[in-house]
Amino acid sequence: MPLSMVLLIVNASLSYINYSSQRAQFEHARIASETQSRRFAAEVITQLGVHLETSANLIPNLTDVHSAIADGDKAALQRYYQRYWSALHLNSGLEQVLFFKPDGQLFASWKDDAMQVDEFALSALVRQVIAEEQPQRLLACAETCLYYYIIPVLDNGRSVAAVAVAASLVDTVLSFQRMTGSDMALAILAPHFGNSASDDSRQTQVPALKSRVLAISGGQDSLDILRNIPAGNSVADHRINVTYHDHYYEILPVSVLSGTLTVGKPSMLVIFDRTRNLQHLHSVAWQSVGIGLLGLIISELILLALLWIPMRRLKHTAETLPLLGRGEFETVRSRLEKPRRKDTVHDELDTLDASALDLADRLEDLQEKNHSHSNELDELVRQLSRERDFVSGLLDTAQMLIVTQDRQGRILMANAYVLALTGFDYMELRGAKLTDYFSQPQQAIDTRNELTALLQSDGASLRQETALRCKNGDSRDVVWIHSSLGAENTDDAAILSVGLDITELHRVEKQASYLTEYDPLTGLYNRHRFQEALQEILSHTEAQPSGALIYLDLDEFKSLNDTTGHGAADQVLHAVASQLQGLLPTPALIGRLGGDDFGVFFSHLDAPHAMQLARHIQHSLSKITLAEVPLSHKVSACIGITLFPEHGTVAQELLANADLALFRAKESGRGNLHLYAPDEGLMERVLNRVYWVDKIEQALADNEFELYFQPIMSLSSNTVSHYEALVRMRNLTGDLYMPMEFIGIAETTGLIRGIDRLVLQKAIAALTELQRKSPNIKLSVNLSGRSFSNPRWLELLQTELADSQINPASLIFEITETAAVEDLALARALMEKIIALGCAFSLDDFGVGFASFEYLKQLPVEYVKIDGSFIRNLVTNTDDQLFVKALVQAAHGFGKKTVAEFVENAETVALLREYGVDYAQGYHIGRPDPVFGWPALPPQHPLSAS
Repeated sequence: MPLSMVLLIVNASLSYINYSSQRAQFEHARIASETQSRRFAAEVITQLGVHLETSANLIPNLTDVHSAIADGDKAALQRYYQRYWSALHLNSGLEQVLFFKPDGQLFASWKDDAMQVDEFALSALVRQVIAEEQPQRLLACAETCLYYYIIPVLDNGRSVAAVAVAASLVDTVLSFQRMTGSDMALAILAPHFGNSASDDSRQTQVPALKSRVLAISGGQDSLDILRNIPAGNSVADHRINVTYHDHYYEILPVSVLSGTLTVGKPSMLVIFDRTRNLQHLHSVAWQSVGIGLLGLIISELILLALLWIPMRRLKHTAETLPLLGRGEFETVRSRLEKPRRKDTVHDELDTLDASALDLADRLEDLQEKNHSHSNELDELVRQLSRERDFVSGLLDTAQMLIVTQDRQGRILMANAYVLALTGFDYMELRGAKLTDYFSQPQQAIDTRNELTALLQSDGASLRQETALRCKNGDSRDVVWIHSSLGAENTDDAAILSVGLDITELHRVEKQASYLTEYDPLTGLYNRHRFQEALQEILSHTEAQPSGALIYLDLDEFKSLNDTTGHGAADQVLHAVASQLQGLLPTPALIGRLGGDDFGVFFSHLDAPHAMQLARHIQHSLSKITLAEVPLSHKVSACIGITLFPEHGTVAQELLANADLALFRAKESGRGNLHLYAPDEGLMERVLNRVYWVDKIEQALADNEFELYFQPIMSLSSNTVSHYEALVRMRNLTGDLYMPMEFIGIAETTGLIRGIDRLVLQKAIAALTELQRKSPNIKLSVNLSGRSFSNPRWLELLQTELADSQINPASLIFEITETAAVEDLALARALMEKIIALGCAFSLDDFGVGFASFEYLKQLPVEYVKIDGSFIRNLVTNTDDQLFVKALVQAAHGFGKKTVAEFVENAETVALLREYGVDYAQGYHIGRPDPVFGWPALPPQHPLSAS
């Protein structure tokens, strides 16, 4: 009996499943057709909207139409109506083209005279379009349905009018019928029914829906189907069933432009004929019932004969198998293993029991493995969560602009730094184009073209610099790296854009460019730019037949700087610069040539007038009084004068002779002036300078400079810690010139820059070779004051360090007080940049100047080299001993290490060690030796005290 019930149920189930399957297929086909109909309905309307958008954007760009719209010229627009309306109406299907003023008033239209315009609804929407500068849509239905697309007309970046284009939805009904094969009706809610309506209107009414049909495919049959809709239905988003002439129909209302402003409450009604589908379904149902009954009878007879006994065993096994799902594996084994058969014949039920037992073993093993895998999966999920949180936090904390874009250039993601930098919130940026926020329109156009090309390339990237517009109107300079992500889906991120804000860098670069030509304190030309400008003036000999160069050096300025501080000294320099700028006649050129040196060049000035003007300058300077300058200090200057072309035809020669004349003036005492005269013996100095300039230039060209290296010993460990590189110049006969013979001329002529460059290259090359044997060794290199005014010197150092791969910490630069204080701010800035590379500085000749301790506080040096004048007689001179002790205490107080030079005996070494000096250098430690004759004393080896 149970098996019969099973067979009955199985056959009934199969019949029901067959019927259900057919019904499900029917329902699936119905849903698919409805979904397709909705999609096609939306598609035809979307295509109409796209067409209207294209037309709306085209019309203001027609020849002369844009200016007529912007000017509100109705007459001109009416002339263009004759030119364009036929093409727009017939080819584009437009029913209306309306032109509105900014206040929403209709001032011109292109349409048939019988076509009505809903000005009230359009006027309010037009004002919104012009205010928001965003296009809007309107669906207005009365006697017919018109789809309006309204855009603002921009002129010089502001909205000056609006254009609305309209097309009828009637054609969409026919387009839908061609696409789907189903009929469609376009209807609107009718305010009145019955006899009050016209005859034509009553014929198109659908009483059950209280609607009136504006357009319908399928003719009168489709209209009759709608008129037979039972009462009680309404136009809603669900199916309506209709039986008409023994046919079964389904009416599917489809919304029209959901989310768009509408007038008239329109709807689309799709008509499906389901008659054949239902007839087929009923036939399948009766066939399934008949086949099921026949199968049941046959199954009962066969199974009753064959399966009575096996079914009992099968029932036992079937009752046991669910225990596997509950994990009761031991119970399964006990129930299936007990009823053992003694015969040797095994049937399928025995196999089933054996399989169930084997399955129990396997499931138990899988359960254990699953538990282990679950634990591993949980740990992996936690790890992925941590990584996701890390990446998310990294994007939001990175001080870089990170943006992802789709293939159309629309922003998909922007990190927190983008929002903070631009001031826009995420919703404002989401979906917008990144190029719309570029301040320069041409940059935006070029970038869009380049990004399009980038998407078509394989794994490429694009680097560019653009100006990014912020919400507050500011503009930021950003360097972008755009990388293609290779996305195929249009909704996925296709471009990764990473940007770096370099606005501050540009500002610093402009300031640095200014400092290379101008003195930051006075705003005058610096020496380098003054010489260039003077050479430019002298080069135009026809317009510049004569002139005079007045070279000023302020008296006792260094003393003023040391006693009153930089504030008072800076005020004096400001006042002197102001006096020079106010001179009459007006100077052709003014510059600050050094710490307290000024140069003034006058055109068309002879010797008597130059002398008279120089005295006038001295007189005007003596009248300078400043609050921070002591009354005892009178501002005065020594002046050297040279004439053009008598005393020089090039700027360098004129400056050199003026410098010599200034030297003669300073020999006579403060407040003196001197006119250069070749017959006073100054020419010999000039010739001597020219001689050395030629030799230095020739030595630079022939690479005749060599480096000698002198060891510097650590007094605490008694070992060599580093070496000082000393430059020598070799002549044609093979003799060597010492630095004191040529360095002074090289500094005054600017050739020292070439020497500095050559010394740096040779020193780094030697240090590279030396560190192969002694990796921890350091090298000290002298740096001239001209290097501080050379804007390319830092770039040269960076290049040499990168090429050599040495440790920058092994390189020490020695500078003198004189070199550092020519422009203290510039020197400190350059030193800080070099220190940032890893190098260190040593202050040479410490203790000679009055302001040594002030410079020690201001300059970022690591080592202080005590001048040799205090070391030579240290053993016998008590004054030197007291002074050296004070210098060491002061240097250590500022955290600096001390180096004593000119150490020539063991007694001096003992005193220096007693005073706490850190390092010693001199002939007693080791003499300078060339590179190819490396000193016998190796680094890090103890030095003999003898």
